[in-house]
Amino acid sequence: MRSLVMLVALALAACAAAPAGEEEQGETDSALSSGDTFTAKGTGYYPSSSAMEGGFVDRKGAKLRTLQQYLAGKAEYVSVAMDTKAFGYGQHLRIKELEAKYNRTIDFRVVDTGGAFKGKGRTRIDVCTGSAKDSVESTINGKLTITTSSTAPATKAPAAPDEDDAVEETEAPAAPSPVQSTGGKACASDGACNPGNDGSGLVCESGQCVAGCRSNAQCPGSTTCSAGQCR
Repeated sequence: MRSLVMLVALALAACAAAPAGEEEQGETDSALSSGDTFTAKGTGYYPSSSAMEGGFVDRKGAKLRTLQQYLAGKAEYVSVAMDTKAFGYGQHLRIKELEAKYNRTIDFRVVDTGGAFKGKGRTRIDVCTGSAKDSVESTINGKLTITTSSTAPATKAPAAPDEDDAVEETEAPAAPSPVQSTGGKACASDGACNPGNDGSGLVCESGQCVAGCRSNAQCPGSTTCSAGQCR
């Protein structure tokens, strides 16, 4: 009889512990493996002393990091708020639509919450933005595709220079073009176009000095007349 009473007592104790065990299991299950995807209705908020926005720090007292700070390189992640039962503090997330909008990887971290998220699980997410205007941006306030991550995403490395560009940078300068002197002066003969001891690279054509030569003497410096041009 005594053994039967002990068995009944153990059974009752096990039933009483079940709800706590289930809640503990739920917390464990909420930590999805890296790469799992779900969708949520997005909203935006911003650091403010108003009751609706909730202040300037997250649920553990750390300063809120905004999307605009992250994009400007002034924050290491973006704060987001969700139901406390959805994820543990600091869970890394990536949001497909926002990464596509800004053409870069973004590290969102679940660090905040609020009364509006209680019981919502993973169906709601609030993205911390820089201002009231930023908080109502249409992409943020839409259906968001969210992927869990075990670590912060790697930042994009600068694009390597194109091979063709590299070749262009090291190309030898083009060969010098034939010597061309400015013409246009009226003339009656080649001599009017070459008044000095050294030729100017001009000849008289149709009463006007134009670039050209008929002999080496008409070419300046050490250039010589070749195919009617000083080279």
